[in-house]
Parts: sequence; C-alpha cells; structure tokens
Amino acid sequence: MRMINAQLQEMKKKSGMSNKDIAEKFGISLSTVNRIMSGQTDIPNYQTICDLVIAMGGSLDELAGIEKVGGSQNGGSPEVYLAIIKDKDRIIAEKNAWLKRLFIVSCVLMAVIIGILIFDYTHPMIGFFRR
Repeated sequence: MRMINAQLQEMKKKSGMSNKDIAEKFGISLSTVNRIMSGQTDIPNYQTICDLVIAMGGSLDELAGIEKVGGSQNGGSPEVYLAIIKDKDRIIAEKNAWLKRLFIVSCVLMAVIIGILIFDYTHPMIGFFRR
C-alpha cells in the first residue's frame, strides 16, 4: 500500500490539485481521499483508486508501473494498437477454426455410434441387441 500511496502523492503533486479538488471532481468524500492519501486506509477500494487516478489525470498503467506501449507520452501510436488487435483477431480466428473442427469430429463420431447401434438393433443375430 505504501507504494501506491507514494505514487498517488506523486500524481497529486504533478496535477497540482488539492484533496478537496480531487474529492469534488468525482464525488468521493473528502475524508476518504484524506485517508487514502495519508496511507491510513490499508486496503482502499479499487474503484476509489481508479476514480482518484482519473481525477488527477493519471492512468492506472502509470500507477502500476507499466510502461506505455510504443514508449511515447500519448500511449503509443495507433499502428501499434492496430497491430495488437490484428494479432488478437488472428488468434481468435485460429481458435474458432479449431472449435469448428472439433464440432465436426464430434458430429461424425456421434453419427458413427448411432449407425452402429441401428445396425446392431436391425440385425438381431449379430451384436449386442438380441430378440
């Protein structure tokens, strides 16, 4: 918690906002903001932390210490994000193809089993079903 507290303090300093300004911006009570900023709250609510970070103009990635994609201040170029989306779409398409194959194999297997059972039932001298 101390690490998050220090990062929140740093974000607050960068934004130049007071605790009262932060509380008013997102409708968080001033006492809650004071407790979180002073480190008195052991486990603050995730949504409250999100609201605080957004109110101060920061990002959760910055709070978590994650570098921005592309290394630029605006979060990376659109091409980087489009490449990531394209890669994820390719992975989803591959998984969908495997699901279709699995469905077809399951249907064929069920058809074979049903065919064997019908054959077995219609030929009483052979197989499991006997009259």
